[in-house]
Amino acid sequence: MVEKWKAGKDVMDQMRGLIAQYHPHLALIDKEIVVMFREKAVEKSGQVIPCTVSKISPDFEVMTDKKFPYHFKIEIGADVWNNEFDNAQREALLDHCLCAMRVEDDPEKGRKYSLRPPDFVGYKEEVERHGMWRPMDEDTLTIIEEMFGSKANG
Repeated sequence: MVEKWKAGKDVMDQMRGLIAQYHPHLALIDKEIVVMFREKAVEKSGQVIPCTVSKISPDFEVMTDKKFPYHFKIEIGADVWNNEFDNAQREALLDHCLCAMRVEDDPEKGRKYSLRPPDFVGYKEEVERHGMWRPMDEDTLTIIEEMFGSKANG
């Protein structure tokens, strides 16, 4: 069994600082996001996934008859966090996780929590052969072109 634990105050403070700076839509629920560590990062098909973000289902409350104080969970591989990432990369990883979280107030249904997919996805081989061929908004394409040069648009 993989050992897991809740992040300490330093990580939670770092997350709340990112929310204050870049994610004001999460300000009202910053105490409803749990950050956890697992001893080893998830690995899929030989690729290390340093973190996962998930929405905590309200179904758990029904099944357990307990109120959960969280709506989102960030789970980070402690091995990557501690041994491979410097402070800037740790901050970027937390920011990446927060970018996935969405909260909307619906006057009829109440607050809705959701996860959004990344703005771009692909494999390095396809980008090498075809550039960033997938449809994307102009702002995202401009950022990619600035970072990777003109090859980004094919």
